[in-house]
Amino acid sequence: MSAAPYRLVWLALWVEASPREEAALTESLREALAPHGDVVVHGRGPVPRTPDLLHFEAELTPRGSTSDCLKALGFTWEEDYGWNEWERPVDGGVFLCPAVYGAQAGEAEAAAAPQFETGDVVRVRDSPQARELGLVGAEVTVGHPDYDASVAPAHRTWRYSVHIEGQDETEDLDERDLQPTGRRVRLYGDERISVSADGVAARAPGT
Repeated sequence: MSAAPYRLVWLALWVEASPREEAALTESLREALAPHGDVVVHGRGPVPRTPDLLHFEAELTPRGSTSDCLKALGFTWEEDYGWNEWERPVDGGVFLCPAVYGAQAGEAEAAAAPQFETGDVVRVRDSPQARELGLVGAEVTVGHPDYDASVAPAHRTWRYSVHIEGQDETEDLDERDLQPTGRRVRLYGDERISVSADGVAARAPGT
């Protein structure tokens, strides 16, 4: 089976270090991940509630499948929970570099990258689903991307939960039903939403 055109492995890392070490650690983590694919690492500064830890985020485009990449990094898949978290064992252990204390990971594979991000304000196009929901022409705010994990990765298309003004519950709409407006708002405080291969959204601190 050919690899999906869009492939993303994301990592959230917590590292025991001081802020003055952030630049050097950003490069060290990038070098450690580079054998697995094209990678960008972002230093997000100290963790607010645990200032002796620095927070990093990595976005990795693997050469093969995302699941093969995660397994090569040492993560394991648990049917009821998804990809396991890594935390430094009491008897020692290293993930990417000795200073890493903990890590979380997720993945996404689809026919193309999602067109919209959390907080994008979009206008709903005319479609049977939009008419059924009474949302044709309405402006709504994107919550997070999702897809049908039962579809082969190379054929997956995106759908989004959308927030509707004056309504507590969100609705789901296909990407083709949404038109960009060029505006954005902040949702979920300072959290960043990532979606895993089984369609589960995960929130990581920082933007």
